[in-house]
Amino acid sequence: MSSLQVEVAQPQDESTTTAPSAAPQPVAMSLWRLLPAILICLDLLRLRLMLLFSALPVNDSVIYWASGHLFLSGSNPYSATAINALERSAGWSYAQQMSLLYPPWAFPFVALFGVLPFHTAQYAWLAVSLVLEAVSAVALWRYFGGEKSKQWIGLALFVTFLPLGSAEHMGQITPLILAGLTAFLFLLRRQRYLLAGACLLTLGLKPHLLYLVLLAILLWTVQTRRWSLAISAIFVYAGSTLGAIAFNHNVLDCFHGTVSAAMDFPCGVGGVLRSIFGMQHRWLQFLPTAIGTAWFARYWIRNRRGWTWEEHLPLVLLVSLGTAPYSWAHDYILALPSFVALTVAISRTRTDWLVASGLYLVVQYFISNEAGFLSKAWMATASLLWLVLYLIGTASVARAEGAIVVPQQ
Repeated sequence: MSSLQVEVAQPQDESTTTAPSAAPQPVAMSLWRLLPAILICLDLLRLRLMLLFSALPVNDSVIYWASGHLFLSGSNPYSATAINALERSAGWSYAQQMSLLYPPWAFPFVALFGVLPFHTAQYAWLAVSLVLEAVSAVALWRYFGGEKSKQWIGLALFVTFLPLGSAEHMGQITPLILAGLTAFLFLLRRQRYLLAGACLLTLGLKPHLLYLVLLAILLWTVQTRRWSLAISAIFVYAGSTLGAIAFNHNVLDCFHGTVSAAMDFPCGVGGVLRSIFGMQHRWLQFLPTAIGTAWFARYWIRNRRGWTWEEHLPLVLLVSLGTAPYSWAHDYILALPSFVALTVAISRTRTDWLVASGLYLVVQYFISNEAGFLSKAWMATASLLWLVLYLIGTASVARAEGAIVVPQQ
């Protein structure tokens, strides 16, 4: 596997980056050069708009709303019976009961859903999600060294990346995690370690998805002795958890039964392995995670001395998502930083935009069409194609521009 180094817009702390041996010169781009790629991606925009303007279903967002309502009223926010009663009052009509699987420190965010009536909260969160995603896309474009005059390309990714539309349609909380990760990267660059540590609270909303990223942050913190980052994160997590417990003691129910409930909905690569070899083999759910951890150990040892977040985060992020013990296809909203980084690199070389956009289209079609005939576990596994697409893209950029450095794996 290979990772990608791109020129950044601002200098970093010497302990976090190494100067590139030769900076690739930007390539002039005309509208005619990009027009075929734009036309190819227009259908993705159509699908994105169809999701955006279709009626919002009573789906994942109702879990946040019901749990937030129970939390604020002093009831048990993890009670499947109480949650299901509220879900049905909001229009949930399926036989399957859904419960909150989030840790106690998530309640400062989850409680916000319970303040408003369900449908009002649902559309309010859709609006917030769109803002967070659009701002993150543009900010990531600048973070990874994209030129200001070309930052519309970051917005083009925002309006054509189907996992974003899926997360919005389902009312998922992942746009907040994406925004938190983006803010963390910028604050880290500016050496605002206390604030960067506070942003890690959002990554902990679904820590299983970003387990390798969190491990990399821990190892980097120890290696660079940025203790203020660790102290800030500890205080924010502890304060959020203790505050939730003080407000509602029932959040302690998270520590018994929640993990077991997650195993009742096997998904991702581990879920597919269980569906093949037997659902009783729960250890298979964590086999991809073990493999991902082993890969990361080797990757960190090889690259730790020259570690830069711009260069190494994209690949670590994709491997983390692909080997997470529990994931859905819409969780790949968190892969956006990786593809912004790749697109920035493509914009700086003579890589064929037509081929790149064609592969981008095919991967999205394949994953989204899985919904019609395969289980969600298989859909999440098909999302590994995002990793394949990234690796193909980095290899193409390396061939197109010799100044791009490919670190050892």
